[in-house]
Amino acid sequence: MRIGKIFISRITLLFIAGIASVALFAYGVQMLTARHIYHDAYKIPSKYRVGVVYGAKLNKDGSPGIYLKDRLDTALDLYFKGKINVIILSGERLNEDFNEIDVMEKYILSNGVPIEHTYLDTGGLDTYSTVYRVKNIFQFDEVIYITQNFHLTRATFLGLLMGVDCIGFNADRSKYKNLNEHKFREVFANIKAMLDFSKDRQPEVLVDSKDSIH
Repeated sequence: MRIGKIFISRITLLFIAGIASVALFAYGVQMLTARHIYHDAYKIPSKYRVGVVYGAKLNKDGSPGIYLKDRLDTALDLYFKGKINVIILSGERLNEDFNEIDVMEKYILSNGVPIEHTYLDTGGLDTYSTVYRVKNIFQFDEVIYITQNFHLTRATFLGLLMGVDCIGFNADRSKYKNLNEHKFREVFANIKAMLDFSKDRQPEVLVDSKDSIH
């Protein structure tokens, strides 16, 4: 019985230590990226002229979901305030039934952005792939990542790891459901990001004939 109690105690201590390590890592990532994340468009340094919009879930009718719409509207706001000159739309274009890119492009163009000021990254299957491809395929080194605050930490963290001169801009414009769930998942997503970088993971799509530079 005593051996069983000792075993349970050790397992409990290991579990607590693991949770503490994860929490400490998440805190460290936040501290590292905090000064690179902006909430006021007029405080963005003038050298950053390229905005990167991350894809997100679509509505059942094919329109941008709330997270994606807020990211796109934030990019439009920065564009028309003269804070960015170019918008990179990064997401998935897997088939006719799942096509973030065309939806994103249609939304941006219908709101007045000239097609020649947009780039389409059809291989942005995840955050790591987007950061990698924008740097290595599109070859932009000074960029603004545009996404919700909970996601900005990871996006900016990956950019800094890869040597990108990057900042993040907060696209929170609504009250989101399941926000705490997203924040919880981001803790472990940050760890995966570090592992991907340490392994020099290659994105699933490196060069796609559908990638477009207008």
